[in-house]
Amino acid sequence: MVATGAPDLEAKVTRFLKWTSKRAGVELDLHRAATYEDLAKEVRKGRVDIAWLPPIVHVRLASDVVALGTILRDGRATYEAALIVKKDAKAKTIANLRGLRAGWVDLWSAAGFVLPRVSLALRGIDPRTFFRTETFHGSHHAVVRALMEGACDVAGTYAQADSQGNAKSGAWTEVPGADVRVLTTFGAIPPDVIAARAGLAQVQRDAVRDALRAASAEPDGKRVLRDVFGGETFVEDTSKSYESLARALEMASARGLFE
Repeated sequence: MVATGAPDLEAKVTRFLKWTSKRAGVELDLHRAATYEDLAKEVRKGRVDIAWLPPIVHVRLASDVVALGTILRDGRATYEAALIVKKDAKAKTIANLRGLRAGWVDLWSAAGFVLPRVSLALRGIDPRTFFRTETFHGSHHAVVRALMEGACDVAGTYAQADSQGNAKSGAWTEVPGADVRVLTTFGAIPPDVIAARAGLAQVQRDAVRDALRAASAEPDGKRVLRDVFGGETFVEDTSKSYESLARALEMASARGLFE
């Protein structure tokens, strides 16, 4: 699991692991990964058995992992990618971003890099030449802070949209003092996945899955889920949610957008 982002996230993840360990009868310890790619490498090397995977990491790990399920946020199985600027920024449209500095989350972040980049390419914009500079800040909260501190002019991050498609919240709502404007959104993106290393024994996978089912059904379990994942409903069927994301990734890679 990745312990970056909000300052108190690690403590919340630790509480979640203790609760899940007790219910599963399997000891779960926190393992930190510096980047999304490092997380994937740790899973492939067998150093991580149960992982909280961002969608791009899940797609790239493919058969190396077995999906246990995902946690719905506000009852939704998807979220949006968003480009945000400071509230008082002059930029009003994507065209106004030409020559500005872009801030991203991670090379393997769906909302914080991959989907905005793919979407810009589909609009005829080559992000490699469109932006003056592109920098990476490691987490969604960090890129929002970078925007507010003036380290970049536009940032890519995740957002939750209402039924009309308007972004009502996102990483910026979790960063104190962040006063931003959503320039545009690109969606929809399938959620993070809780997955097991493919080589993990079936009995251990089942024990963790059963604990997640229990967490989704019990008041104290729902609290620890919401603290970490922002939702409390555990859903197990994720089989088809990632096909379009995989296709988008293949297209972008073929165009050289990630070189």
